[in-house]
Amino acid sequence: MYKKSGLITYYALTPVHNGAGSSVSYIDLPVQRERHTSFPIMAGSGLKGVFRALAERELEIGKVNIIFGPENGSEGSSCVAFTDAKILLYPVRSVKNTFAWITCPFVLKRFKEDLESASGKTNNFSIPEVSDDKIIVASNSPLIINNNPKKVGLEEFVFDVDNTQIDNNLINAIKGYIPDTETTQSLSERLAIVSDNVFTDLVNYAVEVRTRIKIDQTTGTASSGALFTVEMVPSESIFYSLVFADDPKIKNNSNDNSNDDANGVINKIKNLIDNKVIQVGGDETIGLGFVKVKFTN
Repeated sequence: MYKKSGLITYYALTPVHNGAGSSVSYIDLPVQRERHTSFPIMAGSGLKGVFRALAERELEIGKVNIIFGPENGSEGSSCVAFTDAKILLYPVRSVKNTFAWITCPFVLKRFKEDLESASGKTNNFSIPEVSDDKIIVASNSPLIINNNPKKVGLEEFVFDVDNTQIDNNLINAIKGYIPDTETTQSLSERLAIVSDNVFTDLVNYAVEVRTRIKIDQTTGTASSGALFTVEMVPSESIFYSLVFADDPKIKNNSNDNSNDDANGVINKIKNLIDNKVIQVGGDETIGLGFVKVKFTN
């Protein structure tokens, strides 16, 4: 039974490609997705590997092994667990105000449940329901393209604005957990709640797809048959995951007792990753996968 927990949020500064291997569809290299929802995710195993690599650069190997477990699993095990990172806010093109962050009731309900499971506290914000042809935005949202009746245009779709107002407690709660940047400060202006069906469609089809080729090093031209497509989650996407910690299972032989219990382990992880820019996923050498991280416990 884990004794301590925390919430980690990831703000994509660049497109992210957490690969799921090859595919027989029109996308050769798709991103990781949940099997039951098809929402994009970042696998917890990959995130743990990234955090361990960061720890190995900043901490003594003995401290790394206490938290993440030794490379030889027979010598002991990790005292932390990282869940898959789930999507919270997804950026889509907007007719006005450049882009909108969309979410849906299903995602918000799951986010609220995860917050409660991690902290044990009930977050005081309401989650509205919305039909497929409607959208919920702030009353003075700059996303609105027409005032009588109010409409919002996202991607190739136009939605009627629902009369329901976004709960300020919801906006403040999300702001409190996501990394603070000049862009995220405009969350209340860009936030839009769509139906679960519309959200599913947009996270599946409003993706970034790049066509790439392999260069023949001897001729300097494109190799024959080496054309392939890569799917990426767009920059400005916001994910979240949970981390759980127990008392270390490996004996600490040093004089540093700062991570001798679960509370110390959580604090060590927070100091390691909070407010850092890290790189996750594949295609690192072409600048993909940079995310800003925030840790809340």
